[in-house]
Amino acid sequence: MAARASITAVLLAVLLGYVYNSYVQRALVVMGAFRQPGSTELAPGEFVVIDGTTHCEDLHHHESTGLIFTACEGFQGARLKWFPPIDHFFEPSHPELVKGNLQVIDPKTLKAQVLELEGFSGPFVTHGIDVIDDPKKPKGEAVYIFAVNHRPNPKHYGENGDANAPQCYSVIELFHHVVGSGKARHVRTIWHPLITTPNDIFAMSPTSFLVTNDHYFRTGLPRMMEDVLSLIARTNTVHVQLQDLEPVKSDDAGVHASVALDKLHNLNGLGHGRTEDEVFVTGCSDGVIHVGKISEGKDAEKIISVSKTIEFSSPVDNPTYFKDPYANKTFDASGVVGSGPTRAIDWFSNKGLEDVLDPSMVWMASPRSKGEGAAKGEEDWDLKLIFQDDGQRVRTSSASVLLAIDPKEEQGRRRAWLFVSSYQANNAIAVKIDL
Repeated sequence: MAARASITAVLLAVLLGYVYNSYVQRALVVMGAFRQPGSTELAPGEFVVIDGTTHCEDLHHHESTGLIFTACEGFQGARLKWFPPIDHFFEPSHPELVKGNLQVIDPKTLKAQVLELEGFSGPFVTHGIDVIDDPKKPKGEAVYIFAVNHRPNPKHYGENGDANAPQCYSVIELFHHVVGSGKARHVRTIWHPLITTPNDIFAMSPTSFLVTNDHYFRTGLPRMMEDVLSLIARTNTVHVQLQDLEPVKSDDAGVHASVALDKLHNLNGLGHGRTEDEVFVTGCSDGVIHVGKISEGKDAEKIISVSKTIEFSSPVDNPTYFKDPYANKTFDASGVVGSGPTRAIDWFSNKGLEDVLDPSMVWMASPRSKGEGAAKGEEDWDLKLIFQDDGQRVRTSSASVLLAIDPKEEQGRRRAWLFVSSYQANNAIAVKIDL
C-alpha cells in the first residue's frame, strides 16, 4: 500500500509540475517577457494618421454603410485623469470628462467626422461600442449606436457621498444616427445591477445586446491580482433586454438582464462571427478568443456556449471578423483579427505615463478544417502576425479592422487597409498590408 501511495504521489507531483510549467510558459509568452518590439516596414503612402481620433478604444466596420464607427475622447491625456477600466480614478470632476464623442471614419478618404450628440450633455467617458442597422429603415440609411460610458458615481462623490459606494457609475448609452447627417440623437441611458464593469457590446437588435464585464474587482490590489492570475475567473457576459425604446424616467426603467456566459477570466472585447448566432469573446490578458454560439433560454434570455478557444501570443482585445470579398478557390484571407500590446509585462508601469512607447501586434486567425473532425464541424485555426509597431506610429492597440482592397487596384496583389486604434493612442492609424 505504501509503495502504491508513493507512486501516486510521484505521478501527481509530475502532473502538477507539468501543468504549472505549462501555465508559466504560456503566461510568459503572452506577456512578452522576452520579446523585443518589431515594426512592419511600410512604403510611402502606406501609413496614414487619422487626425482627431484621440483614445479610440474600439472600432467597428458597418457593412451596410461601409463606414467605421468609433468612440473617442476629446483631449489628450484623458485616460490619465479618469478611466476606470485601467484603475484610474484620479480626477472625477475634471471639466473635460464631458468631451467624449462618437466618430465616423470614411475608409475611402481616411478622414474622421465627430458626430454632434443631440439630447446628451455627458459626462461621456468612452469604451466599447457596437452599431446595428435601424430595422425600420432601408439598410445603410440609419443605425443605432450602443456605447459604454464610465461616469463618476454621484453617490460616491456627491456632497453626501458614500465612500462604500462604487466610484464609477458605468452605463450604456444608446444613440440613433441617420447616416450622413453628422448627428447622433440620444435615445436613452441603460443601467442594471448586473452591468458592473462593462467593456464591450454585441448588439442583436435595438432592444437586445450582450455586454462584457471585464473585472470582478473594481480597484486596488485585488484587481491587480485579477489582471495577472487567470485562476481568478470571475468575469461574465450579460444579456440585456429593453422593454421598448420609448422615453424613460430612470436609467433602469424597462431593463431586464441575465448572465449569458459566466466564470471566465478577463472577458473584454466582443465580435460578430460568421453567422448571426456566432460570437467572439476575448479573454484579453490570457491572449485568447472564445468562439461561442448564442442560443435562447427561457424568457428570450440569451446563453453563450463556448465551442473553441483560440490562443494568441499576446493579449488580444475587440475582435473583428474579416470576410474576404475577393476569396476564390485558391486563396481566402478570411479570419478573426485581434490585437494587443507586444510587451504586456510593461503595462502596469506604462499605463500612468503620458509619453511612452507601447508597441503592439495585430494577429489574424484563419479557420482550418481539422482532419476527420471537419465532418462534425470541428475547426482548428492558423495564426499569423499581420502587423506590428514599435510604438512610434500608434501607442499599443485595443482594436483593429481590416478592409480588403480590390486586387485590380494593386496589380493583382491581395492587399488591405488595416485600421488600428487604442484607448491610449493619440490617433488611430491606417496602414496598407499584404494579406
